[in-house]
Parts: sequence; C-alpha cells; structure tokens
Amino acid sequence: MSSLVFLSKIRALMWIRAVYDELKVNEKIWWVYPIRSWSGGKKSRLRGYFWCPPCFGGVKFNVSGMESEGEVGCGGVLRNSEEVVRAVFSGPSAARESSAVEMGAVCLALEVFQEMGWMGSYSLIIEVGSSEVFCWIEDKGSRLWSLVSIFKGIEARVSSIGNVSFSKVDKQGNTMAFALVSTGLKRQTMFKA
Repeated sequence: MSSLVFLSKIRALMWIRAVYDELKVNEKIWWVYPIRSWSGGKKSRLRGYFWCPPCFGGVKFNVSGMESEGEVGCGGVLRNSEEVVRAVFSGPSAARESSAVEMGAVCLALEVFQEMGWMGSYSLIIEVGSSEVFCWIEDKGSRLWSLVSIFKGIEARVSSIGNVSFSKVDKQGNTMAFALVSTGLKRQTMFKA
C-alpha cells in the first residue's frame, strides 16, 4: 500500500510540473504537505531551494544517502533539461556509514542510467550532497581503502558510459533525492522506476 501512495505522489508531482511551467514546487515539503509546497516562481522567497536543470541535451542524476537511528537508505532522481523525471530509485542500503551509502547511490545511479540505454545519447551529470563523497570522486588519493570495490565499480561504469561529470550540490538543490532517501529508510527492498 505504501508503494501505491509513493507512486501516486510521484505521478502527481510530475503532472504538476508538466502542466504548470511557472509553478515551482519545493520538493522537500511536497512529500508531507503538497499544497504548501507550491510557489509562484520569480516572486518566491524560496527561489534558492529549487533544483537547477542541466544544459540542453543533458540529464542530471541527484543522489543522496543517509543513516538515521541505525537505518540506512539511498535515493536518486534522474531529470532532463525540461525538468521531467525520467527515473527514480529509493531503498535500503547494505552499507552502514552515510558516506559509503552515498557512494553506493552514485554506483546505483550509473547502473540505472546504463539500464536505460541512453549511453552516447546524453551527457550525464551526477550531483552529490556530501562534500566528502565529492572529494573522493575528484581526488583518488583521498579515497578510503574500505570502499575500493565501490570506486572500481564506479570507474568501470563511468568509462563505459563516457560523458559523465560530477558536481557538489547543497541540501536545498537536492531535496527530491533527500525525500527519496527518507522514504527509502522505511522500505524493505530497493524501488526503481
């Protein structure tokens, strides 16, 4: 039943975005109280709290991982330059530390992108919320030895996909991924759509 409610909210969010171009939605509030999450755009005080689209012809995967009270989960959302959601994932993680969970989310995002068959068609940007994870991706010398297998998996996928870049985003620009993580903490299995 919870999956049905989750899918209904995702579908409603995508419908609102498709129908009302000028309407901005604060995605963090959307999951709790949808009506209050709407904003008129330019006049909004919440302007800095919204996701920024990639350049034309690109897609952006926002990923996040979190550990809370012994539960760990990850989530991610793939959107194109028109802000249309193309894929989401949300669920528990085998890792027990939040940075390792976010690295696993990066690996999962690359896997989902490969499964979609878009390699060579779009440039992919992956946005992470953790400064530590972003540093590990950019600087191989700072990586933890305990996560070597995850890094090898990421590097293999990046080389097979081709045009992949990484960026660091603040919490406000990653709200939908963060909301997916929060719902993923309560899931028993990984949800992919």
